[in-house]
Amino acid sequence: MRSVMFCCCVLPLVLFNAEASAAPSAEAVLKAVDKAAYAGTSRMKITQTVVTPSGDTRTFKMVAYAKNGDEMGLTVYVAPNQVRGMKILTLNDGDDIWSYFPRTNRTRKIASSARNRRVQGSDFTYDDMAAGKMAVKWTGEVIGKENLAGKACLKLALRPTAKGPKSYAKITAWVAEADHTMLKVDYYDLDGDNIKRLVIGKYKNISGVMIPFSYEMTNLADGGKTTMQVVAAEVNPTLDPGLFSEAGLSK
Repeated sequence: MRSVMFCCCVLPLVLFNAEASAAPSAEAVLKAVDKAAYAGTSRMKITQTVVTPSGDTRTFKMVAYAKNGDEMGLTVYVAPNQVRGMKILTLNDGDDIWSYFPRTNRTRKIASSARNRRVQGSDFTYDDMAAGKMAVKWTGEVIGKENLAGKACLKLALRPTAKGPKSYAKITAWVAEADHTMLKVDYYDLDGDNIKRLVIGKYKNISGVMIPFSYEMTNLADGGKTTMQVVAAEVNPTLDPGLFSEAGLSK
């Protein structure tokens, strides 16, 4: 009887330890990523530098606003003068994208077929600029663990959901286990070719929100590169609700 009782007591513990050591689901990891990055509102000043395959460089300055954990986003170009006032609005976790061009005072919705176009010649497409919650836009599985930038990471193979980007067949993402920050993303086009790589770094904890201060997107097809440096970030500032509306783009 004592042996039977011992087995009955130990077996649940063995099963529990096996479950605890098992890798979490991709859904759980993506939700943790969204939670670590969630802010009710945010405002950031960003400097973007585009390096073309020939070595030419262009620099843009912009202000990015977000609400409800990137469910809504607005990017406003403030320099140089040629693009000053251009805006990109994303709603519904990036499912809807509008752009506004001040020179023509026109607003247009970005069609699915145009979401893979580069924005101002950078290596970021409209789909890339759309942001949104990872758990809404991607689904897949955890395929392993790797060390990256001195951090233990979970490696995820992901494919877009119905609300996900239209430009990519899949991505591979590396997420730090300790703080659920995303450190690297490899993008694959609809033919299955690895065309771009995004490296994200210099995270800072601001009011409990993990904010990345550097992004580097490398075009693996042509050798171009675009970096974005966050020069100032605010978490939970008061924002005009009108920022996140199609009607507000021309104001």
